[in-house]
Amino acid sequence: MNISFILDREEAINPSEALGDIIITNNQSKIAVNSTYLDSWFAVLINGYESLAKNQQITLEIIEEPDLITFSCTQENEFKISYGKQEVLFNNLEEFYQSLIISLREFIKQFAQENIKIHDYPLFTKINSFLPLKLITI
Repeated sequence: MNISFILDREEAINPSEALGDIIITNNQSKIAVNSTYLDSWFAVLINGYESLAKNQQITLEIIEEPDLITFSCTQENEFKISYGKQEVLFNNLEEFYQSLIISLREFIKQFAQENIKIHDYPLFTKINSFLPLKLITI
């Protein structure tokens, strides 16, 4: 399981419009979305992880996206993330969690490197509260 992103840097990066590409993959299938609001995606991935950790299915709307995203548990003790016609199956929730943490830290780090104060943005507050070690100090 891997979650990666590319932050759009054609213009100055902006916490209120953190545009970029995101890929969620298990090396066999992937969910790939270009030019999307990354902060919204990360907030939804956090909600999805929290539901899966409780063995609950959840379908969520991603801000500014046409499709819903669904996080579910299968009968084969696997987990599934579905977005539009794309889906990723995985059987290790801890691996999803670790990949999410790594991506969230990198996401916040990219704003910190630009000396952008992000602590006032609600979605970044959600991201920071999810992380085991708080990273937003600027």
